[in-house]
Amino acid sequence: MNSIRKNKVFMAVLYVLVFLLLAEWLTPVMSLTATAHKSLFLIFIGLGLVMALARVPWWISGPVKIVYILWFIVYVYTGQAFFSNSSIVFLWSDFTANFIALTSQNWAETTDIFRTVLFFALLWMAVYLIHYWVSFRLSIFLFYLLTVVFIAVLDTFSPYTGDTAIIRIMVIGLMLAGLLHLARWIETHRIPVRIDKIAVYIIPLLFMVAASTAVALYLPKAGPIWPDPVPYITSFSGEAGTGPGTIGRIGYGVDDSQLGGSFIGDDTPVFRAEVEDGQYWKVESKDFYTTKGWRVTRNAGDKFVYGNEEQVDTDFTPGDPEQETTALLSMEQEFPFVLYPYGTKSFLMNETPDYEYDTADQRFDTFFEGEVFEPELYEVEFSEPSFSLTALQETSVEDLEELPAEFDRFVQLPEELPQRVRDLAVEITESSDSVYDKTRAIERYFSNNNFEYSQQDIPVPEEGQDYVDQFLFETKRGYCDNFSTSMVVLLRSLDIPARWVKGFNEGELINSSDGRDIYEITNNNAHSWVEAYMPGVGWMLFEPTIGFTGSSDVDFDLETGETTLEDVEMPDRPDPLQPEEPEVDAAGTGITGPTFRERLNQFFTENKAKIVWGLIGLALLAAILFKMRSKWLPKVLIPYYRTRSGSAQTFEKAYLRLLKQLDLYGIKRRDGQTLRSYAAYIDSFFGTHEMSRLTAAYEQSVYGGNSDSVNWNELKESWENLINRTSG
Repeated sequence: MNSIRKNKVFMAVLYVLVFLLLAEWLTPVMSLTATAHKSLFLIFIGLGLVMALARVPWWISGPVKIVYILWFIVYVYTGQAFFSNSSIVFLWSDFTANFIALTSQNWAETTDIFRTVLFFALLWMAVYLIHYWVSFRLSIFLFYLLTVVFIAVLDTFSPYTGDTAIIRIMVIGLMLAGLLHLARWIETHRIPVRIDKIAVYIIPLLFMVAASTAVALYLPKAGPIWPDPVPYITSFSGEAGTGPGTIGRIGYGVDDSQLGGSFIGDDTPVFRAEVEDGQYWKVESKDFYTTKGWRVTRNAGDKFVYGNEEQVDTDFTPGDPEQETTALLSMEQEFPFVLYPYGTKSFLMNETPDYEYDTADQRFDTFFEGEVFEPELYEVEFSEPSFSLTALQETSVEDLEELPAEFDRFVQLPEELPQRVRDLAVEITESSDSVYDKTRAIERYFSNNNFEYSQQDIPVPEEGQDYVDQFLFETKRGYCDNFSTSMVVLLRSLDIPARWVKGFNEGELINSSDGRDIYEITNNNAHSWVEAYMPGVGWMLFEPTIGFTGSSDVDFDLETGETTLEDVEMPDRPDPLQPEEPEVDAAGTGITGPTFRERLNQFFTENKAKIVWGLIGLALLAAILFKMRSKWLPKVLIPYYRTRSGSAQTFEKAYLRLLKQLDLYGIKRRDGQTLRSYAAYIDSFFGTHEMSRLTAAYEQSVYGGNSDSVNWNELKESWENLINRTSG
């Protein structure tokens, strides 16, 4: 009888699944460390598994792996031929440098090549350990558990998104666990290893894993029971904001010179605002675009110092005095400046700080007795500005040419900006006449051209690549920085003055009382948007980011007698809290219905309680049937085996099934008890000779190698009699 471990087909399937599981380890490591050449690392893993499966001696497999590692180093770090003199000199010099660094315990002097070798060594050990677990222990549970924990931790505490990875891991792990359990069971019961026998067990396993995965994917999902632990942990470090690099934590930050990369969400509160309506809270603006990000043109404006309740002067004139209101801000994070809504008139706090306003970046820095001051509680008096639609529609492109030189920095663009960005701006606005209409056309462009809002898997522009060009023509995927920066650049391509603005959106409404709302603003509400200049009107707020609804207050004061509000072009901005309107089909003859998946999700949502109770009922029924299987299973087994062929293979399966049924009935076979002794006990229990007869035939077929002498049709009656007795 051959061992299941020697079946190359079965073991090859196991090793393929192991390879896929190792790839799930490698993927986030490569992503988070910005390591390239993933395919070459996967080849190394595959090579190790193939040699382990083929049981290649260590004195062959070891040198092969070492040669591969050396080739990788030469190929990646030099691009030279592997056996050239220069590559050998390169390897020797790097080995010498690392050896000296290690012997002198100067760890910082080790090179990237040394760290690459260590990574290969880690992969080598991982392959060996998994080979040991699979081939010798026939168990993968520990590694499977570690994989799930590893991906879950990365998904929680890093920008890596493990939503689909965890599904793949569960499917691969369940298949591996099932197959290894089957292998252990086959060896324990000394069942002959044949492909057809193995397939009988594998096919139902595949079906169950596929079915359970499909059900899990399509059933409604409950929300998280526990809050996100990241904000709680990071609240102790005060970590927030972004900077150069490929990843960052969402929140207000100072360095915007390198935009792009993914974000980690953060619910850490920043401040609370008590106000009549939600507002955009401005911090600062930036004017110089570098192809990779933003910076401020220093010494480009004037500085003014204001005191408590003193009228401040920003680029936004307050609106109707009768609409004047106040906002009370309670800070939970420390900032050396004040946040302010549009139309701000003055600030008030118990202390008497100085509010220093720099027209270069429109930020109000706070000082107290000459020292930087971080306010905790202050009141802002403001009245939202309102803009005349009549005046906006009269804004002329010709008026842009008459703007003073101080506006030059708001139309600045780098010479390296690709021409197709400028061409796109012209294409978007070719049917618009006024400056306002052109600006609105660019603002609406993103919501109508397959752009996607996401904070995950966002690339950083490579060297020589423009941030806006990458977003507009390659990825079309990003968050507020991508949308707002792109709109500013498109406007400037048309010589419309525009600047990039940073701050926070309105946040989450948590309470209301006496006409006042209380909003909580967290790091997740850090936001960027656009201010554009309308000739003869002034600066206005524009919001290009998909899913956000900030906009300037426009007074629809058109005086044409037949124009109504319905004739005025309103902002094309969907309400994210409302369901999308159904779309008209291509022929225009009707409205397309929801998709099958949408109908299925709706059905599960509407019948959630019934489905849950139904599943509970089915589970109870299944448990009862399983508990009573010794009673009803014979009624299923007898008709089944009557229809089977009269071969020795059918008899062997029926005999093993009879042993299981006797065990369920309560007549258990003792450890070490022979089949013949067990058969004699069964016959004495039931007062028959049928079990001894069946056992003799089984031993003759399996151990005697004389399967042709077995006649299932003659033995069937004895088998059925014993099976029926177990149902009593």
